[in-house]
Parts: sequence; C-alpha cells; structure tokens
Amino acid sequence: MSTGHTFLNPQMTCEPDITITARTDDDDCLILASNGLWDVISNQKACNVAKKCLEDKSKCANAPVGKEEEVRCVCAAIRLSNLAINEHSLDDISVVVLDLKLRHDR
Repeated sequence: MSTGHTFLNPQMTCEPDITITARTDDDDCLILASNGLWDVISNQKACNVAKKCLEDKSKCANAPVGKEEEVRCVCAAIRLSNLAINEHSLDDISVVVLDLKLRHDR
C-alpha cells in the first residue's frame, strides 16, 4: 500500500505485520503471499500444495539443466495462485514459494 493514501483508507497501515519463527531442518518451504491467497486457502492446504509441487519432478521435464528446482518453485506459486482464483478470491493475489531444502554449490 502506498502511504500517501492513508486519508482515503484510515484502517490501512504501512506498518508491517512481522512474525519471527525459528527454522528447523524439517522446514520444506517458505510461502510469501498476499491476503488474496490467505483469505481463501488455509495454511495447511497451501503447505500441502507447495510441498507436492516441489516434490513433483515430472513438472520440470522441459526446465533448463540445473534450474529444475527453481521451476518447481514457480510451478508451486502458480498452482497456489490458481487455487485462490478458483476459490473466488476478491483481493490481489501475489505468491512466492522458496524451497528451503534447495542447496547451491557456491
């Protein structure tokens, strides 16, 4: 939200809602999404869908070599966005999925 429009929508704020959660080795992915997703899809369903997409190697048959994992993250984000649309979300829908198990040699 732009902070310049607070006079039009005083119930909105530019103050972030932040939660700090310790990560564990069991964490599979991180889903960053707008309320367009969270208003219509439960946390558990979103996690199940993302995990299934990240584990589905067949979806990446045409991915460039070495980019299969990244393509699976994009597929998961698209799938979650489409689910929100199918659930008639009335808000903007933005989704990013990060694979926390993905490791790159650097």
